[in-house]
Amino acid sequence: MLQAIAGLWIPFATILLLFFLAFISNTNDKNAASQKKLMLGVSGAAMIAMVAVFAVAAARASSYPPVEEEESVANTISEKIVAGQDLYSVQCVECHGPDGEGGEIHGVEGLDGVYVKPISSQDEMWTRTDETLANIIDFGQQDLGMPPYGVAYGGPLKKSEIDYIVTFMRYTWDSRAEVPADAASAGAIPALAEGEIPSWEVHIQPLTKRYCLSCHREGKENNNYLMSTYQEMITTGDNAGKNLIPGDPDNSYVGLTINGHPILDDAGNEIITQMPPTKLIKEDYIDMLERWIAAGMPETAEEAAALQGDGAGSAESP
Repeated sequence: MLQAIAGLWIPFATILLLFFLAFISNTNDKNAASQKKLMLGVSGAAMIAMVAVFAVAAARASSYPPVEEEESVANTISEKIVAGQDLYSVQCVECHGPDGEGGEIHGVEGLDGVYVKPISSQDEMWTRTDETLANIIDFGQQDLGMPPYGVAYGGPLKKSEIDYIVTFMRYTWDSRAEVPADAASAGAIPALAEGEIPSWEVHIQPLTKRYCLSCHREGKENNNYLMSTYQEMITTGDNAGKNLIPGDPDNSYVGLTINGHPILDDAGNEIITQMPPTKLIKEDYIDMLERWIAAGMPETAEEAAALQGDGAGSAESP
């Protein structure tokens, strides 16, 4: 605003005033000399005013905190896919689903019960350029209820982070995308070998990050059940003693809900829906979680290996 005053409005007003003075000028030598002095005075005052306004603008600008330059954390396609998947899991899954499948939204304020179309379909991925996808994330689709996620519009994501999400979407859901060899397994949840006992750090953490963390984190409607860390998943929640029962996946709330069985209260009312709410995870991942609970929820790969040596870990274990 100050720049506009100094660079536009003051010069414009000065020109008008000088034009007016020239229009009413008198040819009398004495009056002409006075007129000239007045015009020079107006010009000088305008110059002083412009310099003063620019000085004020510069002083204000110097008081603002410096704008941090974006650091590019991910450089390769593989790194961008992993970073984008992590960001998508936190920012997008609760509405769009972990695989972009859409469906009915649950537990999101203002959007509960709203149906969202799939964003991973061929119709979407083949007809949306990377720039279009980035613009949608950046500005949102506010008439449809999607808020802006770009920092410029009040959201949490930098341009580079939006680029990571777009890269994840393109290489994961677009059948035309040629995934580089080193990126083929980027962000993948490690598969279990025959009889292997899963651990939190190797298997369960990437699984929950992809499918659960969007809702099971601070500030979300989740019965206070958080899954950002091992300790949170083991100890938090309104139903902490029932969410995970060591050695008993069939009666653990997690084991029940991932198999599509909602939790009911004594009156038969649903208090916890199936998990995830929109679409059950793959059978392999259900088996992974059941094996982990059956083995007592080991945290590290070393703990899981020790249990495996003892013969623990079957989902049928008592």
